[in-house]
Amino acid sequence: MKKAQGSFLKLMSGTCFASWFLAFMLIESLINELGAAFFGVETVNVLYSFGLICTGAGFISFSLVQRIFKIKKLQDISTIVIGFFQIFALIILLKTASASLVLVNGAIALLSSGYIGAYIHHDIAMCFARKPYRGKMLGISMGIAIILQYIIQSITLPSFWIIASIISTILVMCFMMNPSKKMNIEIKELSSNDGKNIKVSRLIIAIVLMSMVAGLIDSVLTAFNAEKVYDIYSGARLFYALGLFIAGVIADIKERKYLALVTVCAILLSSICMFFLSEEVGYFAGTALMYLYSGFYVIFFTLVFLDYAPQSSCPKLWAGMGRIVRSFALAPVILPAFKIYGILGSAALASVSCLLSIVILLVLLPNILVAVDDRSAMKKPQEISAQEKLKIYAKHCSLTPRESEVLEKLLTTDEDLQGIANSLYISRRMVQRHITSIYEKTQTKTRVGLFQSYIKFNG
Repeated sequence: MKKAQGSFLKLMSGTCFASWFLAFMLIESLINELGAAFFGVETVNVLYSFGLICTGAGFISFSLVQRIFKIKKLQDISTIVIGFFQIFALIILLKTASASLVLVNGAIALLSSGYIGAYIHHDIAMCFARKPYRGKMLGISMGIAIILQYIIQSITLPSFWIIASIISTILVMCFMMNPSKKMNIEIKELSSNDGKNIKVSRLIIAIVLMSMVAGLIDSVLTAFNAEKVYDIYSGARLFYALGLFIAGVIADIKERKYLALVTVCAILLSSICMFFLSEEVGYFAGTALMYLYSGFYVIFFTLVFLDYAPQSSCPKLWAGMGRIVRSFALAPVILPAFKIYGILGSAALASVSCLLSIVILLVLLPNILVAVDDRSAMKKPQEISAQEKLKIYAKHCSLTPRESEVLEKLLTTDEDLQGIANSLYISRRMVQRHITSIYEKTQTKTRVGLFQSYIKFNG
């Protein structure tokens, strides 16, 4: 029974992630398409940079809003409300003929998509912590989303892109409201130390550099697509899905041991594509290599922070940190990269890309060398004490320190209200208030229900 529940959770989470990624990719493409139509093709890279900033801000806003709403039910409701904002903005885009409305509602749609994306990243980080199949699950989910995007954008008009985005968003909201998504959550707090902080710093630097490489190519291809010189959503885009599939499989081999190295190799390979961007005959091959690299790049920056989030002090922020870093690192590169291409040509971009690839290899080299030691130490996780389990459960439910003390009494003793009040040196009425708050935050109604919730959480 438990195995069947785990398989269902995996399928549901993977489908939810694919639906979100499809909606996000369609919205991003739509803003560029509408921007070119309303503001002119020469502004498309400006709008692309603006969209990246909106997406990154949306991911950041999730952790901020979650801090404001301490009660879990309010946190979930706020996410659903954001989903309706996204749908409403897309409906406006479907009917609008105004440039200003395109800009405003495009920003709202991308901000909302970033917020919802952060919610989903956090859920996956916590529900599948240390699971050996997470790379494959995400690779398959995003790969399927890219294939669906290719089909939708190949055979339909932009108005249908919006409809597909709305449908995908509704699917995501349905998955988020399903209570079964909360089962089997695994969280393990690890004490932070300087070594781990340095390692995370290296990852952030590496992803910034990877984003710069991606930006060098993205800026040129986005402009070419707006000018109708090339179609970036042609068959070459299917190599993006292939890259995601392959990277997802490699990521799960020996617990990420080869992911960083293979990603760097993909970056070096993608640098070759820039030599072909000026040649119409070689454009397909160059674009295919670029998309193949993008698959490895996306899997890398997604997984490394999903792995780190459960150990961090703020999982809601760190789970989506890959998208945050990508968005804010890529945005400032788009405009100057295209200008460099216009002045110096593709050879200059290729040279810069190769140089950045070497720097990325040097930055990630310590991580690659220590990966075996770090992962072998994690293969045998230490047993979590009952006290630690209570602490983790209390933190997950956003309980106050005093509520945590009352929770411990409710779960580990048979004391009645007066007994708990006496042992904690507080009034009976205050104990009753704390218990009411605990039931509300844990979404239970009785002491038995609270105990069952705690057991399921640690199951």
